[in-house]
Amino acid sequence: MKVMLLPRLLLLLLVLLTAAPASQAKGNRRGPGRPNPELKAYREQNVLPAVRQQRQKLEPQLSTSDRAQLAIYRTQLQELRQQSQALRQSIKPAGTQAPGTRPEMTEAQKQQFQKLHSDHKALMQNVGQLAQKYTGDIARLSQELQPQKEKWAADMKALALKNATPEQQEKVGRMAGRLRPVASTGRLFDPPVFLLMDPNAPASQPVSALGSTSVYPNPAVTTSQLEYEVKKAGPVLVELLDSRGNALRTVATEPRQEKGPHTAQANVSELPAGIYFYKITTTSGSETRRFVKE
Repeated sequence: MKVMLLPRLLLLLLVLLTAAPASQAKGNRRGPGRPNPELKAYREQNVLPAVRQQRQKLEPQLSTSDRAQLAIYRTQLQELRQQSQALRQSIKPAGTQAPGTRPEMTEAQKQQFQKLHSDHKALMQNVGQLAQKYTGDIARLSQELQPQKEKWAADMKALALKNATPEQQEKVGRMAGRLRPVASTGRLFDPPVFLLMDPNAPASQPVSALGSTSVYPNPAVTTSQLEYEVKKAGPVLVELLDSRGNALRTVATEPRQEKGPHTAQANVSELPAGIYFYKITTTSGSETRRFVKE
């Protein structure tokens, strides 16, 4: 039995090794069916920028020697990923292989996988030792995002259920009592993973779920208008959110809007002065647009 399981375990380790640093931290767990692109877009647009900002706050607290050592670890991790990707390409199934069957690995490939896993494990242990002196600071930075984590967890659960089968919805319902808001950030605040995030790396620009969008006037006094472009015909929901991301009311809901530009208008005269957001949800995903109420 152990001999039969070894190739599968090694393939799983390869998948883990070929993930990028941020995606290693995401803690994604594959469920039944294909990955939900809306969940991925939501994390890239809402979760990752906020976590990256918290990582930037930690940078001034790191010693010069620790910053230099982290740069070395990032380089080593990148080299391991490149080796893993090359090895993964070398064992891609041949075109004549039956669909759904796993490629057979040679003994040399198995040994390469094992070495990559050992090297990766050793590297992360070294990062973990360095991270011990900053665990308190990282825990405090994580706690600062607690209100957002609760909002993210609720939104991501709704997205997960949106296109789920009845059986999947029932399973999520049974697990609801055991889910924690931390699931929205996955392993991003695990000290080793958090430290490995490069605070100076440019944020990746997620693919927009909508076309061009704009809010005017901004700041608004009595009336605010949102202009947005639908990329794919289908249902559209526009909500007004407060500064913490809580839904205040529905601005517009359409069972079907055609592809192209559209406008939604909201009376904001009764709202207290502050920061607000429009949340636009379409079949392509969801996005938020910020505006100020004076």
